[in-house]
Amino acid sequence: MSAAPISLRLPDRMNHVLEMLANELHTTKSKLIKDAIAERIEDYLDIKTINEIVARNESTISHEELKRELGL
Repeated sequence: MSAAPISLRLPDRMNHVLEMLANELHTTKSKLIKDAIAERIEDYLDIKTINEIVARNESTISHEELKRELGL
């Protein structure tokens, strides 16, 4: 998979915390940033899908109802 390079400027404090976290987790700042962006995109797409379903007035069921239907 190819990767496009980007650059960004972080406030000193955020960069410091990011470095500490990367060291603590034995990973890189780049990996932490990529993971955070991926999570944010996933959250956005989930919210977008939910809003589209609500706008179409599709019927929904609660989490408890779903568990019952699945026998969980």
